[in-house]
Amino acid sequence: MRSLFTQIDRDTDSLSETARELATRGTSHLTAPWLLRSCPRPNASVQDSVITTTPFCVGRRSENDLCISGPTVSGKHAELFFVNKDLFVRDLNSTNGTFVNGQRISDIEQLRDGDLLQLGTAKLQVFQKAQAVSSATVSADVAGQALAHFQFDKLIAEPAVIPHFQPIVRLSDSAIVGYEILGRSRLMGLETPAKMFRVAAERSLECSLSRVLRREGLRVGSVLGTKITLYVNTHPEELHDEQLFDSLQILRDDNPRIPIILEVHEAAVTSSHFLAGLRQQLNDLEIGLAYDDFGAGQARLVELSDVPPDVIKFDLQLVQGLGQASNERRRVVGALVAMVRDLGVIPLAEGVELQKEADVCRELGFELAQGYLFGRPAPINAWLSTSPDVESVKADF
Repeated sequence: MRSLFTQIDRDTDSLSETARELATRGTSHLTAPWLLRSCPRPNASVQDSVITTTPFCVGRRSENDLCISGPTVSGKHAELFFVNKDLFVRDLNSTNGTFVNGQRISDIEQLRDGDLLQLGTAKLQVFQKAQAVSSATVSADVAGQALAHFQFDKLIAEPAVIPHFQPIVRLSDSAIVGYEILGRSRLMGLETPAKMFRVAAERSLECSLSRVLRREGLRVGSVLGTKITLYVNTHPEELHDEQLFDSLQILRDDNPRIPIILEVHEAAVTSSHFLAGLRQQLNDLEIGLAYDDFGAGQARLVELSDVPPDVIKFDLQLVQGLGQASNERRRVVGALVAMVRDLGVIPLAEGVELQKEADVCRELGFELAQGYLFGRPAPINAWLSTSPDVESVKADF
């Protein structure tokens, strides 16, 4: 970044003076004025401010070009300024810092179209007006993304996630023996896991979100009793996160009697040594292990044989269409199922939507199944009457 400013001045203070001098000349030379999208007060509407003068000061005091209320925003928090046609931000020795796309800046940072700017906990977004208004679709997407970022803290802190449960059945008698816990919310822009994790990835908070989803899912799902197994998910980033094991210990401490199985995507693991360590930790906590989406890409047969899990979830690409599949395809799937069972692992068919698929899966040796045929993901109240050992306490979910 420093090399970018060499033509102006190597000294930071001189750079600031040069930027201010450029600002006093006006911005008529700019072909694409910049907008700053913000939510100036809690629960207020999102608003756009055109950056027409520089430096453009942002902070809590009313004399700023943009006043942002909130206890984490300093009186004069940051300034935005142009150098030629490029937009930069400088932190003004604020108490809680200025962040660009989740990274705290120490001095000066160039801003690019769509960047997320954070002052304390206040979220803003910058983009070039010409690009934003060139298409109604682009403008709407930017607005939705900004709103999602504004809502994300609420999603994590309250938390505002709504656990959904999808049944897992035993194929021999179609009895519900477990549920996979999936995350949803009513917050605009964060309704689905894909939307939640897109925002989380931009802020490097995938692990935090994953922990919240597990914790809330088990808190709500605990009313299903001790005869139902709850399947909880991991995010690939957690396999490199030291907090994973601590979070699982907390889960077990909070839910000592609930049968739990942790799902790990088979493509996310590249080391049998890591899997062996994970398996030992889970054994100590009496938490089961499932490999998810087996066969979706490169099935890791070495890891499967070295560290067999409790359950293998066969990807829907292998399962869907089995009702009309050729004998050759059925034989291939059947051979994989037989191999899994020989290792003492329970095979589970994902994505079962038709009765014919369920019948073929049972014939091929699958023991468990999951899919729309047996139930779509739904809030806990949809399943209370179907569980064999529902706790007597019924919370308001």
